[in-house]
Amino acid sequence: MTPVRKGLLAARRPRRVAVLACISAATLAAALLPGHAVEASTQGSAQTVTATVVAGTLTVAAPPALATNLTPGQTNSGIALGSLVYTNTLNDGSSWSVTATSNDWTSLVGGNIPFSGMSIAAGGTINGAVGSTGTPSAGAGGALTGTDTTPGTTQSNPVTLATGTSSVQGVYTQTGSTISVTVPGGTATGVYTGSITYTITG
Repeated sequence: MTPVRKGLLAARRPRRVAVLACISAATLAAALLPGHAVEASTQGSAQTVTATVVAGTLTVAAPPALATNLTPGQTNSGIALGSLVYTNTLNDGSSWSVTATSNDWTSLVGGNIPFSGMSIAAGGTINGAVGSTGTPSAGAGGALTGTDTTPGTTQSNPVTLATGTSSVQGVYTQTGSTISVTVPGGTATGVYTGSITYTITG
């Protein structure tokens, strides 16, 4: 009986090896085939947000100081005023405007260049910053007028540089504005100082 058992065991061994080989091949095929790829697991977590929109502002920032040469006895035209930046984010339903005035330009030696000889042309280029809604319209500008009560101190009547409806909100930069200055003949040579005041109203 012993020889028979040995023969049976010997006959069964190759079948075990064959079965193991088949299992190994199937496992390898499953790993290589894209359709049998194992899906990655994911997990999410939510961040709670509490955001408060604060009250808006109404501001204007004058251009840098103006320095120019003037010739007496004539109108000195097209003097660039620089870039004017203004903000209206009040969103209060009101239309708004930006204006400019000037006083006389005076000298320490007693000379005077009156604002009545000045005019301002509003720049036609107005660009809004990111997030701004709508664009203001350039104003009419015009000659500076008014009663010069105290030369060198009294400001002229305002001229309009820009206007915006209530829906126009944001930060804007206006460029291209100029001033023309008529210097009376016989005006003394020297340095004259004054101030151009910009105002936003809304």
